[in-house]
Amino acid sequence: MENTLAKPTFEEVVAVTTMKLPDAGLTFNAQRVGPTNFNGLRNADYGQGFKMPVMSQLTELVYASLENKDYQTAKEVISTLKKYWLAGNTVVHYFPKGMFVDDNPEMKGGRIVCPDFKTLESRLGKHEEKGVVFSDDKRTRFTPYNYKTDSQNAFELSQNTGVIALLGGEEKAEKIARASGHYKINPYFWALSNVNSPQSRVADLGSGNFDVRLVVDAVDSEYYAYRYSFGVLDKDTAGVAPQK
Repeated sequence: MENTLAKPTFEEVVAVTTMKLPDAGLTFNAQRVGPTNFNGLRNADYGQGFKMPVMSQLTELVYASLENKDYQTAKEVISTLKKYWLAGNTVVHYFPKGMFVDDNPEMKGGRIVCPDFKTLESRLGKHEEKGVVFSDDKRTRFTPYNYKTDSQNAFELSQNTGVIALLGGEEKAEKIARASGHYKINPYFWALSNVNSPQSRVADLGSGNFDVRLVVDAVDSEYYAYRYSFGVLDKDTAGVAPQK
């Protein structure tokens, strides 16, 4: 993996307990929310103007925190990765033909709604990154089952089409691969690679109790109750109200 990424800027605003990531144009509330399940995080109070982040935004927070470990608020993010799972407002819909990733997914009765394959396919546009096809608003992505799962090195993670789809682009995959270098052993991509019928799962980031590797997770149930998140303030993408 080429060393093309500059160290991200991290600003800790203690008086108002926020974390600013100027390079990414994002501001996070430093007070984490959880533990609860996916529906609980979707409908939680993150503070005035703050919403649950999608995975592309959460990736920026994890990357910046690991690159700026001396800040107390960054340490809190890293500690949460170790003890729990950090969840984004992003779900994965697995089909026999491949994996769709959906930001700000539809919910009904506290459950994730899984649209049919043709409905998701109709959202896709012409933009592609390494074979991952994006909708015009980049909220929905699709990749066939051509990605590597389980343990892999940082370069493989940065090029992994499943990770690119899950995190929202090649740049995000490169950043999480760079972040994985702060751990002792190779990162891990936990994803399904074959299903017989549609299944929906939630996207998470973590490092586990042993804290030796960064894990990109796309297999856990929406009901898993030990998830946390950090609210994000972003005029472009964080203002979408949860759909109950």
